[in-house]
Amino acid sequence: MSDTSADAGLVQSRLQLERLVADDELAGRTIAGFAARGLLLRSVDLDGVTVERVDLQDADGEDARLERAELRQIDARRSRWSGGLWNRVKAKDSDLTEIDLGGAQVLRCELGPVRMARASFRRAKIQSTTFQAAELYAADFSGAVLTRVTFDGYDGATVSLSRADFTGAALFEVDFRRANLYGAVLSQAMLFRCDLRGVNLSSADLRGARLVGCQTSGADLDGAQV
Repeated sequence: MSDTSADAGLVQSRLQLERLVADDELAGRTIAGFAARGLLLRSVDLDGVTVERVDLQDADGEDARLERAELRQIDARRSRWSGGLWNRVKAKDSDLTEIDLGGAQVLRCELGPVRMARASFRRAKIQSTTFQAAELYAADFSGAVLTRVTFDGYDGATVSLSRADFTGAALFEVDFRRANLYGAVLSQAMLFRCDLRGVNLSSADLRGARLVGCQTSGADLDGAQV
């Protein structure tokens, strides 16, 4: 059995990382300071890892498992994590533009500040997660299930969910109070006890959306389709 205590060693090169991936011995390690574009991480156990200053653009982490992982200053643009598990993951100061978490389980995570424009959460299950100062322009949440999720903004500013797609999504107790939903698509979505107070919903598409027990005082619906 490999030793995974006390970080179990520092990974500082792509070659070293690929060897550990092949042996499925990455759990608990610290991975830092190199480029690993297009890395194959499918179904890999990444429990307890810390990833810092690593270029993971276009990496393939389909069905990978991250639990209690920390991602700091990484570049994971266009990386793919569909069908995987992110549980208690903390990500900050990172570029996750166009990341694919479609069909994944995202549980009790703290994501932000991060760039996640055009991220895909299509049909994902997102629970008890906070998006803190996350840029989510045109993100795809279509068909996703969000439960007790918070979209929190920057100091004195809202988090951008403008033109995000929530078509057919189910949202339970989601807090949008510090979010900008300008031009967002919520058609056929179901929102149960969500907080939309003061939210910018101008030019949003709300056709066929069902709001049950939601707080909407002060919401801006100028130009919205209802």
